[in-house]
Amino acid sequence: MVKKMLKQYDTLVQEVLEDIFEITRSDDKKLNTIIKEYFLNGGKRVRVLLLLICANLGDFEKNKKNIIRIASIVEIIHTASLIHDDIIDKAKTRRGQTTMSRAYGEEYALYVGDYLFATVLREIAEFKDERLHMYLSNTLKELCIGEIIQEEGLYNIRTRRIDYLKKIKRKTAILIAFATSAGSIVSCASNENIQRSYAFGYYLGMSYQIIDDYLDFAGGSETLGKEIGQDLINGNITLPAIIAREHNSALFKNFSKDSSLEEKQNLIKFIKNTESILDETLEISQRYLEKALLNIENLGNDNVKEELVFVMNKLARREN
Repeated sequence: MVKKMLKQYDTLVQEVLEDIFEITRSDDKKLNTIIKEYFLNGGKRVRVLLLLICANLGDFEKNKKNIIRIASIVEIIHTASLIHDDIIDKAKTRRGQTTMSRAYGEEYALYVGDYLFATVLREIAEFKDERLHMYLSNTLKELCIGEIIQEEGLYNIRTRRIDYLKKIKRKTAILIAFATSAGSIVSCASNENIQRSYAFGYYLGMSYQIIDDYLDFAGGSETLGKEIGQDLINGNITLPAIIAREHNSALFKNFSKDSSLEEKQNLIKFIKNTESILDETLEISQRYLEKALLNIENLGNDNVKEELVFVMNKLARREN
């Protein structure tokens, strides 16, 4: 039943993509082609879908044009951050395809990401609600801090759980929270439901990133579009690695930027094959899902609640 209800969003997501192509269009044909190809190259549109669902907490039809535009803004932010992220990580692939920085060079990719962020700033200026400007500026600030913290923390095996949680709040949760609350704000939902949607998005975002980091060890290229253990190979210390170090600190004694690929792969194999590490990672993710669910108990809109729970459960299982 809920799955059928969600089919209505397929057309709306397509409208968002068309809107993105419209507002990012420039006089440069090459740029237009690259941007269009990048946005069409897979992706679950999770943030867009959550925003559209939360927009039903207010008057969707009356505010549809603005809802589509704010959804475009959220997806553009996410895409620009991925382009910059791939430059920083020197990633070769994204969603099973060659990254923009690999295909066109790091400088060109950097400028494309900057162009997309500039587009966001131009389009958000059309919205009069100050809450959107406040949430957006805070989101962009936190995204940047998150990247800085990640870069500074590379190969730091002494990274604590609290350090990791602060990092993923900035890297992932804050943008999903902006998406869910922006949908509520633009549709003129109640202040209470705006706050509930923000909290739901935040806790779901925390769980979503933890699951992503879990799959980096337990999944593989079929699930994530990249090879297993790429975070650890690149020096990014995620929750499974932190828990693994707590289990056996001796294994990580000599872990550094100078560690050989074989040494890193041995650590990856240890984490992948230690069930207790992966189970504890999932347990922590589940706690955030429970907090997300708690925040939508009293939405006063059963359809929205059912749809959010359905999407939440699919994300927890990483289903398409």
